[in-house]
Amino acid sequence: MVKICLDPGHGGTDPGALLGKRYEKDDVLRLALAVKPLLEAQGLGVVMTRTDDNAVPSISERCQMANTAGCAYYLSLHRDAAGPAAHGISLWVHSRANDPTVRKAQYILDELLAVVPTQDRGVQKGTPQNYPDFGVNVYTTMASALLELGFITNADDNDRFDRYFDQYAEAVAWGLCKAVGVTYTAKDKPAEAPESLAFNLNKRCNSGCNRRKE
Repeated sequence: MVKICLDPGHGGTDPGALLGKRYEKDDVLRLALAVKPLLEAQGLGVVMTRTDDNAVPSISERCQMANTAGCAYYLSLHRDAAGPAAHGISLWVHSRANDPTVRKAQYILDELLAVVPTQDRGVQKGTPQNYPDFGVNVYTTMASALLELGFITNADDNDRFDRYFDQYAEAVAWGLCKAVGVTYTAKDKPAEAPESLAFNLNKRCNSGCNRRKE
């Protein structure tokens, strides 16, 4: 059985990014729990690094779960943070990621961007901070990526995350299936937003996350 590891970032005493009472750790756990059954319906096994907010494993422990289980792909789920104007979706891979790894991350990004117009911040290597790579891309033995699904510090991104949550969950599942060579079977692809909801698609990357990520 092909297995995928879903890693909802942060958790426990580490809330991740926040805006008021909205915590990154809660958004990404909710997303992972929604993606899991969609993948299982395609015949994939799913390893979850956490299923609640208790006893949160360290980054190395999370990666070891996936390594031990022989997962084919590892996706760490996050939401970004910066100034209130920064918005969009990105995926981060290892600074020395090969072309197949970049291409697999691009599959996921393409599906997410098809849900509703927002800024395409691309598949990027390394980190936007002063250390070379996210731990989840260092300690895993399979292809991996860290997803930043919008900025929790941006009101429009939060609205998109909530309004199109089901479509985002299916888009993640669809992209992951493509990344591991499994055909996603569904009546329709994730529904796209109407054109009237289009947002400014500024391709220039705004200031990135100002905190250390996993």
